[in-house]
Amino acid sequence: MSKNKDTVVFNVGGTKFQIQRSLVQSYPNSYLAALVNSALASEDQEVFVDHNPLAFSVILDFLRYKSLMVPKIVAQEVVELQLREFGIPYDSLTEAIEDEELPSYDATVASSSLRDTVLQVSTRRMDTLISDVILPYLKRHAKRGHRQVIFYLTPNSVTQNNITSELDHINDPHEWIHLPSKNEATEKEDQSDLPDLQFLLQKDQLKRLGELITKRSGVKRVEVSEAVVSCRTENEFGLLFSKFFDIIEIKAIIM
Repeated sequence: MSKNKDTVVFNVGGTKFQIQRSLVQSYPNSYLAALVNSALASEDQEVFVDHNPLAFSVILDFLRYKSLMVPKIVAQEVVELQLREFGIPYDSLTEAIEDEELPSYDATVASSSLRDTVLQVSTRRMDTLISDVILPYLKRHAKRGHRQVIFYLTPNSVTQNNITSELDHINDPHEWIHLPSKNEATEKEDQSDLPDLQFLLQKDQLKRLGELITKRSGVKRVEVSEAVVSCRTENEFGLLFSKFFDIIEIKAIIM
């Protein structure tokens, strides 16, 4: 709990938020309020919550404005999971604040605190993808004498077995890496420390990913691009049809 008894500090997966305690107390029967009361009684300086900090920031805005405003980088399903766990009754709210009274999410993300939070989380997850997944593959292929390797970053529903599109480098040494996708978001995927595929596909993130891989690995060159592939999918009636997905192709020139 902060020294100022009117505010509370949440440590959400290493990201800290300091808010007015009255916001939490507006839902006195919630689990979130119980956490704050427990910390106050034990004189803890912070309330630790092991959750996605970006989704938690959306919940804080919900406490402020009584309206859910979910940016593209956060899966709405994850926000709803947290709301249910904290016991905050978002479905029962009927009074909506007029749009002009609410800040747009573009303005909210532009604020320094949330922008810093987004940058910290995305950088940490990119680092995990590179250090725990991509670099071990690169070392393995380098030991085999391969001069380059292709990485396909795809949602879970895209596999080498059901893809029907022709990929330029499919006959070269390659690896498939499945990432969480907003359209396939589950609580289990949210607990993954890998970056969200939709976030990586956003403007400037592909370039940033390539620069980070080059810097961390020391390979000669890295080319990152977006591709659209078609996959064979079976519906609930057993009928086959094609569905298109956005994926990321990374070409790493080792030597």
